[in-house]
Amino acid sequence: MNKTMRKLLIIFAAFAAISNLTAIAETIPAKPLNLKAETNTVNMDMVIKDNFVKAKYASAENRFLQGNVKASHDDFADLVARAVHDDYVFLVYGIKMAEYGFFDLSDTLFKRLDANTFTANYIKDIKQFYYPSGMVEPKDLIYYADAYSSIVYNNMAIETTSELLNNSGTADSDYKNYLVALGFYKSNNLQQALKYINNAIVQNNKNINYKILKAKILADSNKSKQAVKLLKEINKTEFLTVDFQEKIRAVEEYVEYKIAKDEPLKDYHLSYYYHLQGKSLLATKVLQASILQAKQYAPQIFGLLGRIYYECDEPLRAQEFAQRAYKEDKDTYLAALTLADISYDERKYEDALKYYKTAKKLSKENDASIGIAKTYLAMENEKKSKKLYEKLLKKDSLDEDLLAGSLKVFPQRADDYLARIASVDISNNEIWLGLANLALRDGNVSMAETYLNNSYYIDENNFKYYYYLSLVLRAKGNIEQSNQSLIKCSRLDSDYASKVNLDQSVYEK
Repeated sequence: MNKTMRKLLIIFAAFAAISNLTAIAETIPAKPLNLKAETNTVNMDMVIKDNFVKAKYASAENRFLQGNVKASHDDFADLVARAVHDDYVFLVYGIKMAEYGFFDLSDTLFKRLDANTFTANYIKDIKQFYYPSGMVEPKDLIYYADAYSSIVYNNMAIETTSELLNNSGTADSDYKNYLVALGFYKSNNLQQALKYINNAIVQNNKNINYKILKAKILADSNKSKQAVKLLKEINKTEFLTVDFQEKIRAVEEYVEYKIAKDEPLKDYHLSYYYHLQGKSLLATKVLQASILQAKQYAPQIFGLLGRIYYECDEPLRAQEFAQRAYKEDKDTYLAALTLADISYDERKYEDALKYYKTAKKLSKENDASIGIAKTYLAMENEKKSKKLYEKLLKKDSLDEDLLAGSLKVFPQRADDYLARIASVDISNNEIWLGLANLALRDGNVSMAETYLNNSYYIDENNFKYYYYLSLVLRAKGNIEQSNQSLIKCSRLDSDYASKVNLDQSVYEK
């Protein structure tokens, strides 16, 4: 699935809070691992399966992007048919199928999902974002998907739009009107684009993707008041999952970019838009180029630069720009938040608290309040930390940063909170590892293996994956493979692996 910019999670401490690993490491002398030559026996079935799936998926995606849509659909259909039941994989595929207009495949996947909060949140968001008012007729499905590919990826907006309008063999529908509007928009015929997107919305007022396209058309047509009004309407629709929340945030920045009058302010919003789409390098280039002409907007630009560098794991550059922004204007929210996060990371908790409190005054977002709660905890003021976490959780029980942070003061809630985080952010690898940890604690080896499969799909080189895999293999009696998995863990992170006792499970007393 598309990877947009995700909120950073400081989860490792929470992870440790739900595991007995630390306690074991302190009480049992560490045994050095026997680092013999690593074999290819560690989870080889998963490696073969994963390589096949990724190759098949990449082939299907490339064919779609190149306009070979029927072959792409066949490849995806083959993957769907072969897929062993796994809610995570089904949802990853389902998002992509819905985006491409392969609604038959996404619907097939959704019908195979287990009924739970995790799947319900994603199905709800996917359908209200992408789905037409009724299922596309089978005879039209490939044709429409081909039109989408041609318009978006193959620079054929004009020809494709004309063909859509002249094809009397396809029924009039909200989705067809959307594609025609998209074609006119991509060919810069904004008046016609607005006409057809209005038709689509009249036929289906629930589809948010249609409204997002209309907001962009209005913004590009210099109808700023109408665009902003529509954005407010879009924001009334609740999206529970991070993927779709960020799509809304991105379009907000795009509209702000289009309606801004001053060039430096346009650059600011355009850069934010790029960053939210995962194009952080491009975002920093735009901001760097605008610095000389910024002046009035310098604090905002420096603040955003600092934030982008922080989220791209460049703390020194982040601190440099955040300090410049804060020096020029202490009311720059992103600067205060970034300086708070950096101070916290450096264990300068008094400074962190000061900056978080400043940031809290400047924004209604949860970030600063969560920062204050975790800082109180780091300063060993558990009473204040718990009180603040409880207050925040009453207001928002599905904020992943909040849930993750609160696990350190409420470790007994891990079973509930980790599942909640998974239900709003399926790409959070630490959560799958945490759920695997809990499954092992409860002796549910089969479920732990399922969670680890998801983790492997996200990041096959995560050292903690190989540690928990070693426990699964040991529980299944595969001692040699278990030891090899620990060796793999040690190669990826020797400090972590050195604390591991080969003869004792993490959950043995």
